Amino acid sequence: MGPRRSSSSSFAHQATPQRRNERRSTLMTDALYGLGIAIILFASGTIVWSTRHLNRINIVSTSSISNSKAEFLGEDQFAKDDKLELQKEEVVLSLDDIPLPDSGDGAIIPFDLSVNFLQRIVKAPGAPPEPPMVAHASKARVEEDFLPVVPPSNVNFRWRHRARVGSSYEDASKIQGYRIIVRRHQHASIERSNNLTVWDSGRVDIDSAAGEELPHSVAWGSKNNPPTVGHILEWMVQVWDSNNQPNTSSWTKFAVGPEKEDDWKGKWIVHPHDMDTFDTTNKLHTKTKRFGDLKNDCKNWKKRRPLPLFRMKLSSEELNVIEGEEISSVLLVMSGLGSFRASFDGVPLSTSGPIDPPFTDYSKRIMYRGYDVTPFLLGSSSITSNHVIGVTMGSGWWDHRPVTGMAKFHFLPRGPVTVVAQIIVTYTSGETRVVGQSSANEMANWQVTRGHIRESDLFTGEMIDLNVFAAMEGWDTTNGWQDEAIGIDGIDPYMNIDAWVKPVSYRTEVTQAERKQEMAIRSSALHKNKTKYYPRRKQVASPLGQLVPSEIPPILPMERIAPDEIHDLGSGRWLLDFGRAFSGMLHFDKGLPQPIIPHNNTYPRAHGF
Repeated sequence: MGPRRSSSSSFAHQATPQRRNERRSTLMTDALYGLGIAIILFASGTIVWSTRHLNRINIVSTSSISNSKAEFLGEDQFAKDDKLELQKEEVVLSLDDIPLPDSGDGAIIPFDLSVNFLQRIVKAPGAPPEPPMVAHASKARVEEDFLPVVPPSNVNFRWRHRARVGSSYEDASKIQGYRIIVRRHQHASIERSNNLTVWDSGRVDIDSAAGEELPHSVAWGSKNNPPTVGHILEWMVQVWDSNNQPNTSSWTKFAVGPEKEDDWKGKWIVHPHDMDTFDTTNKLHTKTKRFGDLKNDCKNWKKRRPLPLFRMKLSSEELNVIEGEEISSVLLVMSGLGSFRASFDGVPLSTSGPIDPPFTDYSKRIMYRGYDVTPFLLGSSSITSNHVIGVTMGSGWWDHRPVTGMAKFHFLPRGPVTVVAQIIVTYTSGETRVVGQSSANEMANWQVTRGHIRESDLFTGEMIDLNVFAAMEGWDTTNGWQDEAIGIDGIDPYMNIDAWVKPVSYRTEVTQAERKQEMAIRSSALHKNKTKYYPRRKQVASPLGQLVPSEIPPILPMERIAPDEIHDLGSGRWLLDFGRAFSGMLHFDKGLPQPIIPHNNTYPRAHGF
């Protein structure tokens, strides 16, 4: 018995640590589980407390000072914003809230139409306040912030659809067929013609029993009869449900832009001094000693500041050239490097600028925008008057300040700030004509000068001379136009502000193949022994790529915000603190506001950092 008890005792001694480990593991698991629940509860409580506390601080601080955000935005606008926020809280948006036409009894409703994956954007959510009416302008803003433009050889239609509220599942389960109609767009004030349809697909049946499905997109049906370049079109789709009942979408607008090089009558134009800084034989060009010579690169860069402004006068004689024909639509197509913002009679044509064009390899491909400027030319007074198109330029990714570090600007194409544009007029007969194209020709009505933007850089920000801005007010209207160019006074760019001269053509001797080889050598992808010989170039600006319609939606303002704090730092310096990091543009209605001081009179509040 003794040995057995000893054996049993030995067995018990061996099992006890294992049980203790299991018990300890269970306790640790329970403890971690409880700790996790505690952390979640603590975090939730902290968020709720922080929200209530910060809201209370906000209310106290904004109510304790007279110069509040409401005054900065304007009381009326602030009240509107509050009303909108209240509506957002009270109303839960759903598909039923989308405005849809009641144009059929079908159980399936088509909506959300797009062409080449692009949709027309009427107004950006955070668009700035509507500007006051400019003299000689027919309206204060354009009809849309973004107009899709497509090439004539590639037009694809897409849409979404949903079941009508109250319809049966059987009726809305499948689509029996669809029909697409495309017609020329005409504004309401223009007498509508009868023959506007340019393509009708007819009803296209879908045999679901045979395994057919609705296509993801529908291409323009007639390859032998593509849409005409310059036409502004609109399209709709009609669908039939399982019960063979139709329903029709609303009309949406798009434009057909230039695709081939022959479609472009406009040429790239440059300020004459800017072009000279890329000419190694010109006295304005500072010789660079080697690759990456930042000192001399900066000298050349400074000679191209302030940035130029371009403008063109469009005469009534250019528009009304076909006897007996009335204007049906007018499409302005434009691009600029590094970035540009267009205006018509002083009215901005989009709230997306100056972010256009999107970033691409500009030596291969450059995107352009299209604008429907027909509303500016409606009415007898507008049709018989002259008009001015203005282009404000920025540096973008094309001619930014030479910097070191992460940004290897020498690997990007580089040249002087340049612009290309043309206007395509469509008459009621469908005939088109190009006018107002950018050109260095003496007969062209294009001018260029140094403007109010001293620097516009992706890395160091933008610097605007408000004195020059005020002195040049109306430069892009007929009131500020001067037929005779003033001329250039010396080579100092700051001496030539508001000195309007004729632009020159963009020129370079560098070919696409040469630039490709140069980039391969700089990136160590190609050894110098295996390179092709090219002679030393005199015109060293990068070559320009093919112009294509903008293939992505623009960067638009999504929200209007006001600063939390404004500090007068003295010496004409102001500090505006918006309380968060964002990308945006400043907008002043009536000059700088009075300082906004935090509730505890200290700065900074740190904003949670």
